[in-house]
Amino acid sequence: MVASDSEFASRAGLEILRQGGNAFDAAAAVSFALAVTRPQSTGIGGGGFLIAWKPAGEEIVVSDFRESAPAASTPLMYAQAVKRHPGTPTPSRYGALAVAVPGIVAGRAEMLHSHGTMSLAEVLAPAIRLARDGFPVDQHYIDACVSALEIYDQYPSLIESCNYVYRTHIRSGILRKQGEDLVQPELAHLLETLAANGASVFYKGPIAEALVRANNRHGGILSKGDFADYRVRNDRPPVVFSYRHHTVIAMPPPSSGGICLAETLNILESFDLPKIHADKPALARHYFVEAMKHAFADRARWLGDPDFAPIPVGLLTAKGYGQQLAFDIDADHCSDPETYGAVQIPDDAGTSHFCIVDQWGNCVVSTETVNTEFGSLFAVDEWGLILNNEMDDFAAEAGVANIYGLVQSKRNGVEAGKRPLSSMSPTIVLKDGKPVLLLGGSGGPRIISSVLNVLLNVVDFGMPLQDAMTTPRIHHQWQPDQVFFDKAPPSNWTIGLTARGHKLSEQCKTGIIQAILIQNGELTGASDPRKGGRPAGD
Repeated sequence: MVASDSEFASRAGLEILRQGGNAFDAAAAVSFALAVTRPQSTGIGGGGFLIAWKPAGEEIVVSDFRESAPAASTPLMYAQAVKRHPGTPTPSRYGALAVAVPGIVAGRAEMLHSHGTMSLAEVLAPAIRLARDGFPVDQHYIDACVSALEIYDQYPSLIESCNYVYRTHIRSGILRKQGEDLVQPELAHLLETLAANGASVFYKGPIAEALVRANNRHGGILSKGDFADYRVRNDRPPVVFSYRHHTVIAMPPPSSGGICLAETLNILESFDLPKIHADKPALARHYFVEAMKHAFADRARWLGDPDFAPIPVGLLTAKGYGQQLAFDIDADHCSDPETYGAVQIPDDAGTSHFCIVDQWGNCVVSTETVNTEFGSLFAVDEWGLILNNEMDDFAAEAGVANIYGLVQSKRNGVEAGKRPLSSMSPTIVLKDGKPVLLLGGSGGPRIISSVLNVLLNVVDFGMPLQDAMTTPRIHHQWQPDQVFFDKAPPSNWTIGLTARGHKLSEQCKTGIIQAILIQNGELTGASDPRKGGRPAGD
């Protein structure tokens, strides 16, 4: 079974599984196919994370192929850029200076070498066909093009440095219609070059050279050394914790997903949530919102790249800490924003996701991204390579929120070689030592809350997977102090939350979830209907 947010990418993964490949082979095929079919969300100009479960030896695999800051990065570079060029697009968000060193190609190639059974050329074949021959675009792609066109209209100067996106995907101001084919010959050539020469050509060959040359020409700071020195991190210890007789395996920093999931669920474990949900649904949502506020407050204060700052993972994921926070939650009122999370720590203490299960029981969950829609909008024309804007995931300017409204501490400040904090949350849930639920999503900080919503719907409320995906979701990220829903919730929820002092936003926002449920030997795949994905399986 493969569940992704592109039916063509899901089919690519299934094609590899039918050829006898394992889940890791299929993961590479899905990833490269997503680079073709979801260019607004991900691509080989981005990065991501992977968690896998191998039943042989009950092995957990963790892979961090997150983008890293160029060696020439400095903490004040964006504040200085804004002063030099007032009135221009946000430099951490759009254009050449927003680009961090991509990690997807290295991550997928290294995963294949360590755990796969097929060659890079074999797993690239479906993606090459999709890029060369084309595929019909859907409404999500068209909506992303509309958003990109609005940015171009606001900042016409971007067209010069970001012409490939404008020319290929928006077609010089003309938008495609749903079902119309998108053909990407330059990207097909890039993928064919990878298939023929291996991943090293991306980091030390003509692709890297062209990328650095184009980036520098338009004010970026990437260097050949940045690419030659990039390394995948496979030594991160996973965040593993229990929740109501289940074991949850989640991603460690520089992803914030695992810690936020652990802290939120440790708090909620103190409450009889299934009974409260049945008897007083608004109270159940109140507890959920309060738990998320604590987790996101700690995210803002304490999380970053563990290679650059000590992260109190043990304390933030401890049962005792969650119980302490749960004890302080008032059933009838919410608290002031500054009271959430740990103000002091004691001394001892755009995106795309897919899930895969193969015939041998190997499970892979992986989330990857170029950050916002079409990333930085900066691209290398001759290779059809759209680059990320992950530098905006740093605290680019102290006290200034990023595009997702997240205000973060100096721990996530810009530094050379550093990896920005992420909300990506690839997650595997075990029961009695066997996988029962694979899930993850896209959507910035709403990835975390969306994963939590679906996980609780399955584990605590016993919903079928499809119902768990479509039931109204709730989100709070501490700052701004607002509760968001993905669609109009039941009136008793809103009445109960408002009575407890919560401020409800009229904006409907959510993440996009992909999931596989393993139950009684059967696989059920589900792709969030909000993005048009579709699972594929035998």
